[in-house]
Amino acid sequence: MKNGGSALKIESLYEFIVLSHYLNFTTAANNLNMSQPTLSKHISELEQELDVDLITRGKDLEMTAAGTAFLKDAIQIHHLYKDAVKRVREISKQNIETLTIQEPYIVDLMSEILFKSVSRFKLANPYVMTKYYSEKGRKSIELLEQGTIDIALTIDCVGTERIEKVSEKKGLIFFPVLQEPLCAWMHEGNPRATKEPLTLEDLVHTPINMTSTRSLDPMRFAILDLFNKALGVRPNLQTYSSETLNEFFMNTHDRNAVFLVTSAVAASPLLGMQRNMMSRPIDDDRARITSYLVLRADYQKKSIDKFLEMIECVISTDIDHHDKVSYLKEIE
Repeated sequence: MKNGGSALKIESLYEFIVLSHYLNFTTAANNLNMSQPTLSKHISELEQELDVDLITRGKDLEMTAAGTAFLKDAIQIHHLYKDAVKRVREISKQNIETLTIQEPYIVDLMSEILFKSVSRFKLANPYVMTKYYSEKGRKSIELLEQGTIDIALTIDCVGTERIEKVSEKKGLIFFPVLQEPLCAWMHEGNPRATKEPLTLEDLVHTPINMTSTRSLDPMRFAILDLFNKALGVRPNLQTYSSETLNEFFMNTHDRNAVFLVTSAVAASPLLGMQRNMMSRPIDDDRARITSYLVLRADYQKKSIDKFLEMIECVISTDIDHHDKVSYLKEIE
């Protein structure tokens, strides 16, 4: 038998399945609401496509060994096709939303919560196209206001007063996710490496390394506000223009300076690769940093509410809670 080269039709599979049940062309054709010659033609075309005999034609029809083996696959293919048709028709009836979330700039507790929430959210909401957005040199709030993203990330060190003012002025919602104590990451030869306890006052005249990358403006502004509100002074920031945070941490070597980071960042493999560096907690309740998700107050997408619920679920069930870290409603 020669292969005719015709395309395999899903209808022919179903017709073969029905014929295998009745093993009678006339009965099968009546069940399929088609003529017996048409059914016979379709089965012959299927056999030509497969280049095998599926049935033996005689007084009584019989399945060949190849036909019996193919029947199992035909049934499975037909079921998969029906399921696929049902699924795509359901999707076409849905109001598909795209949820765009700012991609974190650094791996920390906030990014862990976000990545796990996005992963679980995608599984639970297949009709929402969820994706990350990253653009160098752009402030997250600007991206949010212009509609490029639906959920932005930001941080703050001075409590809710400034956040409430910004929220009212710009029409934004700040959703606090976690609050962490700040650490000072420094060279082990730094005079403050052995200071007990280490407070904000000890860091007033200390050079504090910061990146001037615009996307990291929230961290720089948060540190400026922290020292201004807590001590009424401007910290001694020395900024570096770095394309990435990796470059920033790996290429700044002032032994008298410190980096202000969270405990999770201080314990990261990136910082752990730096020899002769150490992390010291700042024993000062004022030295805490709050991570927020930011939304437009006029948002319309239902998926945003569902995503916030997923954040709460992940924090409750899917992350290790750390001492001295506050989550969601625990944040003052």
